[in-house]
Amino acid sequence: MALLLAAVLLGAAAAVTGLAAQSASPAAAVDEVQLLRQEEQLEAAGNLAAAEELLRSILTRDPGSLSALISLERLLRVQGRLADIFPSIDGLLKSDPTSPIAHQMRIRAYSSLDRTDELEKAAEAWIKATPKLETPYREIASVWKQRGDAAKALAVLQQGRQRIGGADALAFELGDVYADVGNPAAAAKEWSAAIGRDARGFNLVQRRLSALADGGAQIIPGIIDGLTHAPTTPARQRAAATLAVDAGLGSRAEAIVRQVAGGLKGADRESFLVEVARRADGAHLSRLAYWAYSQLLTVGGSSQRLLAIRSRLAELALQAGDTATARESYRVLEAAAAAGSPERREALALRIELEAHSGDVAGAAKTLATFRQEFPDAGELDRLAAAVANAYLVRGDGEGAEQVLAGVTGPRTGLVQGRIALQKGDITRARSILLAAAPGLQGTEGTDAVALVSLLTRLSPEAGKLLGRAVAKITEGKAGDAVALLSSESTDLPAGERAAVLDFAAGVAARAGLDEQAETLRRTLITDFPRALETPAAMLALARALSDRPQAFVEARQLLERLIIDYPRSALVPEARRELDLLQGRVPRS
Repeated sequence: MALLLAAVLLGAAAAVTGLAAQSASPAAAVDEVQLLRQEEQLEAAGNLAAAEELLRSILTRDPGSLSALISLERLLRVQGRLADIFPSIDGLLKSDPTSPIAHQMRIRAYSSLDRTDELEKAAEAWIKATPKLETPYREIASVWKQRGDAAKALAVLQQGRQRIGGADALAFELGDVYADVGNPAAAAKEWSAAIGRDARGFNLVQRRLSALADGGAQIIPGIIDGLTHAPTTPARQRAAATLAVDAGLGSRAEAIVRQVAGGLKGADRESFLVEVARRADGAHLSRLAYWAYSQLLTVGGSSQRLLAIRSRLAELALQAGDTATARESYRVLEAAAAAGSPERREALALRIELEAHSGDVAGAAKTLATFRQEFPDAGELDRLAAAVANAYLVRGDGEGAEQVLAGVTGPRTGLVQGRIALQKGDITRARSILLAAAPGLQGTEGTDAVALVSLLTRLSPEAGKLLGRAVAKITEGKAGDAVALLSSESTDLPAGERAAVLDFAAGVAARAGLDEQAETLRRTLITDFPRALETPAAMLALARALSDRPQAFVEARQLLERLIIDYPRSALVPEARRELDLLQGRVPRS
């Protein structure tokens, strides 16, 4: 290895000393590429002096060697001797006064050396050499931007636009500066112009927007305005549609997309709809995606393609609340899938739930029977039987619900069986069933089931029936109606039972986001039932809710102090003390 390195160094030295003589003879001219490779080897070996000498020899013979000049600039910068590059730059400019590399290297070197007076003179010289080209203005402005002088960058770019002519000259760069200085309206105007009539500049603008801290949120609406206002072109309108969809601008995106699609035909319209559907899905614009997939369904195509479209359309129809379209889509998917296949099982299951929730109980029960026969051990059976049984209960048909549940076990069917027991006033059986079902339930269903089990130990059959009716409404997604029912129809219950029912109702309201109702119920508990078991918890929950409101600080503090003083044996006292410390700033909030 040492011998090889020595040979390289000796060969490079010989090349340097004999370069002038060799260059005199064209037939014996030294290959510049080979010399540059030798320079790289010298630099890698740490012999920077020999590497520099070799590069300068190349430039003496050929001042226009850009590779040698760039390598020399890098080498000198590493050594902290950047000022030594100027003679070589001047040599290139002497042979080519318009060389963009030489001019750019000179202004960047002066900027790095912080020699601003010479930087400005070098910038003027470059502009004078090529006043009608965008390059000098763009590069000079970039240097001033890097130096943090946006005003000078802007002045250079505006000068360039004036000299070059054209409303879109240097529009990309002007938009950059305006975005940097916080002028979104001006940035939007420039980037809208930069996109061009045929939208060739759209990808560059998109990249600039994505690089901004806010993703271009302040600028995008203005660009869309510029792209859609007359005079415009189909290409600019499509660019506007893409921006609006990707930015999640909902109704604005939908209006533009519909307008663009209306002007397209055939394959162009189809490809546009595919792109919109994909982008709308990605931006979580369900309504727009639903519309785009619906349009694609009318275009036609292979059966496999149409099934894929209908599958996604069915999911979006559910989100949009269009149960009729969803049911029809799942019916088609079900018919197209092979018997016993996962695809058929999924389509059947979803159709059962849709029929149950839409009130078509007979249809749901019939489809469920088909499902049970074809997929007797399916994991979905618990959920599906519960959905159909709930639909029967909503109609007041407990017998029908029990027939559907026969032979099915699971946490969700357990919930329904508990409801049936409650409606019959069988508190003991309802509690036993719900206690068994609760561990298998998730989220608010599990929380409500546990609360219900705890509550049932203290209720009479009459109160249990009321609770059963309320749970039915909760199951239907009508938490507000359930809370109102429990509040209004519990007035005749004994005080202890009414307090328990109101506490349960407050919990339902809080989990459903019905904060005002939850607060009202807890105030009733605190005022009307001061000795009830649930009152300390109501006081703590209300104090926590009030602590988020500066105007209710005093009341929150008073509630916590009352809980600590009036209920000293309550298990909630330690939590109340901590909340009081947080409220008064004695401990920091985590």
